[in-house]
Amino acid sequence: MPKLRPLLTHADFERMRIFTRAISVWKQGELIDSAMIIQSHDEDTVISAKNERYEKSAHQFFYGSHL
Repeated sequence: MPKLRPLLTHADFERMRIFTRAISVWKQGELIDSAMIIQSHDEDTVISAKNERYEKSAHQFFYGSHL
């Protein structure tokens, strides 16, 4: 059974960045990006390896399978 796990803390985001794990980005229940790699992040924003910016307050971030 597929299981998505939310990224909630600074440590969650940092772990995904360090180990270059793909995460999914959601906004209002819609999948925005299914294989985003974190280049950097701070308390407000996540920046992808493709230089896309996602505001933490407006998006939800998960790792694991959504299929």
